[in-house]
Amino acid sequence: MKQESLNHFVKELSKVWGPLNSSLTKKSKELLEELTQNCIGENWVDELLEKQLPFKEVYRSEEHGFILMGHIENKGDISPPHDHGSGWVIYSTVIGQSKMGLFNRVFYPDGTMNIVQKDSYMLNAGQCSVYLPGDIHDTHTLENNTLMLRLTSCDFLKELEKGRLVRYSNLNDKW
Repeated sequence: MKQESLNHFVKELSKVWGPLNSSLTKKSKELLEELTQNCIGENWVDELLEKQLPFKEVYRSEEHGFILMGHIENKGDISPPHDHGSGWVIYSTVIGQSKMGLFNRVFYPDGTMNIVQKDSYMLNAGQCSVYLPGDIHDTHTLENNTLMLRLTSCDFLKELEKGRLVRYSNLNDKW
């Protein structure tokens, strides 16, 4: 089974994993960029592409808790604005292109809250982007068969179950 890039990524990330800090996010991003650029042709990537899996857990570190997910998305697929609870994440694009929107919470004098879009950018093949706890973003896939990787610091399903991960599907002011 060919997965040299994946094995290297897991080994090197496990060496540096620890509490969230700038060194960890920098090194994690560098390693994910390297994986993103070298993984084409590995068995796990071929499986994602052949089976058109919308998501698949590629690797889970039982020791450290980080998870690498693979996603095949198609033109027009949208993930509404959301945060990641107390976790953080790095998105990368292996094949294709996505538009990423960035948002902030805004609180009004009457006590209501909304999110307002503050920026957007393209996440092209070979690129990665880091989202820390509290960051809000959305994704809009621009090409069919876009392959994205998502390195999460923890299990986001548990963040959602505990009410820490928030989806802002009805509260947003988008461009």
